[in-house]
Amino acid sequence: MMSPENPYGLCILVPVYHPYSWIAPFMAEALKTFWPNHPPLFFCGLTSAEAPHLPTLPLSETALPRDWTVFTLEAISALQSQGFSQCYLLLEEHLPLAPCQTTHLNSTLPALLEKLQGAYIGLMGWDNRRYSTRAPLLPQVEHCLMHLSTPKAPRFHLHPSLWRIDALADALRLTLQGKNHTPWRFEKVNERHDAELPARWKNGCYQISGARLSLRKPSIAHKVSRWIERFIFHKLMAVHQFVPAGSISKKLWQWIGFDNFYYDGPYPMFFSGVMAKGEINPFFIRYMQRNFQTRRLLEALLVAKNQHSHPTSASTTSI
Repeated sequence: MMSPENPYGLCILVPVYHPYSWIAPFMAEALKTFWPNHPPLFFCGLTSAEAPHLPTLPLSETALPRDWTVFTLEAISALQSQGFSQCYLLLEEHLPLAPCQTTHLNSTLPALLEKLQGAYIGLMGWDNRRYSTRAPLLPQVEHCLMHLSTPKAPRFHLHPSLWRIDALADALRLTLQGKNHTPWRFEKVNERHDAELPARWKNGCYQISGARLSLRKPSIAHKVSRWIERFIFHKLMAVHQFVPAGSISKKLWQWIGFDNFYYDGPYPMFFSGVMAKGEINPFFIRYMQRNFQTRRLLEALLVAKNQHSHPTSASTTSI
């Protein structure tokens, strides 16, 4: 809620897909470790009995399977009633993997969202190797935000992002109009240029430059290598769209590694998340095996996943 300590009415909301409930404690621990002064944190999609040590919001319907859009909208309504007006929406599998730039997350971006009267600021910035949509950049004084104003711009994606809460509520209500209420449909419905959303929401979407807002400022050599990487991958993605859909297309996608990268911004993350098709993402495993610190977290995740599948095993959330 709004206060001198929290002038933008900022909070964090983590919707939890029930089969991935075992990841939720890791998210809480990662935020505590890498974003120690984070705004108020809430989880939704789990009962207090299922997550007794997490700050969960009440569920009106506890039967399984749970409707992601319904319980997330219910949580948003609860946050609005408590006086919150902005929130970081973080899916349970998008853990921060390194220290966050907390000044930018706690102050810079919320202030920009308010100043621009925006609806959404994506933390998976336009300077990642997968992003190729051309849209106008704001002046440097706005930290090189990209205004997602073109027809194919990735509005309202569910990578970690900052939302104006009433815009998020409208996007969730639009998703409810169909039979499929999954996160994937949420993105498909709301990113469309002709989505039935107020113009002020569709025109109020932005994306950061991770390099500008990262805690770890890149060297000139790193900037050059990152530009070359983006150039190459954009060319490969342009070619990939002409490959016939099927096993060859999937193998090519995996071989090139479009989903296999770590993105360093104010909220450092692995692009495709912890999970893939119900298992720990093999690209994520490869990345996490590269150094001692991330290997420890990976081992803890593997133990917890095994314990979730075989409840007699032991697990830990230490990172």
